[in-house]
Amino acid sequence: MKSMLVIGGTLAGGLVVAAASWLLRDIDPWWSNLLANIAVVAFLLAPGEYVLARLRTGFERIEKVADQAKVTADLAKKASEETARSLEDVRQTLIENQRQEHESELDIYRSMTQDPSREALLRGLKNATETGIITPLGVRSPIWETNLHYRYVISEPHTLEVRLETDRGDIISSHRWEEGVPAEDFYQVLVRAVRKSGHDLGVGLNDPTESVQSLSEMLIEVTQLRSQELLGHRSTLRRIIERLDGWYFTEHNVIPADDLHYCVAVDRLNEIDWEEHLRQKGWWRAATTIPFARRLYRVNQPPDANLPGQV
Repeated sequence: MKSMLVIGGTLAGGLVVAAASWLLRDIDPWWSNLLANIAVVAFLLAPGEYVLARLRTGFERIEKVADQAKVTADLAKKASEETARSLEDVRQTLIENQRQEHESELDIYRSMTQDPSREALLRGLKNATETGIITPLGVRSPIWETNLHYRYVISEPHTLEVRLETDRGDIISSHRWEEGVPAEDFYQVLVRAVRKSGHDLGVGLNDPTESVQSLSEMLIEVTQLRSQELLGHRSTLRRIIERLDGWYFTEHNVIPADDLHYCVAVDRLNEIDWEEHLRQKGWWRAATTIPFARRLYRVNQPPDANLPGQV
């Protein structure tokens, strides 16, 4: 608006000067020429001012658009950063929840030793059964320095039973842990059972709590190994019967703890060369592990090729 007033004033002034120049053309030619030149300058300035005004308006618009674009870009960047930050917060929350769930499950098995009660042991066995870590028929834990084993069984929904077994699973004695019975009293029953079977090792060595400790450690270890599908252990390290001398014995496989991807199928245990085959791979205890596995799964011994009359 201001520019238009300037342009209009310039043109009006130019017209007045031009008119004065025309009136003085005969009276005073010198002033007439001077005023004519001034009028020409005025007429030339008006379009220039108009062009400059348009240019200034264009520049102002461009600057305004640029400012708006910058504001929009800043808002978009801020929104993007907030979105990324929000997604990262959600991601961290989800991952932390999963870690807490995992730790809560591990705590179930830790409590088997931290809280040596019937309820803690029963809770751990139930969870391990429901998640497929151990067999529905119970899980065994070796009795230190003997060829006997405790089998921990949930025979009914709230009935905890501990059986004393041989390698083959023959039951020597069975003992229910009744509700309300203190841990010391029940474990003393197991001490007497081992003593009665003729396998007592002497003062301070007949300790059934050591088997519970080993069972708790195994359940924690297996839960960690199975925590992620990509580790590849969920399909094989399941329905465990027992862990003994660094080997897992499951319903379908015998698996070395130091190489969980190597499985000896139970239905192949009757093959004659397993002991030597495993010794060549560095498992020197195969001479005792394979015979134990055959006893556990009640697999017939392979025929001795050196004996006459055998096929």
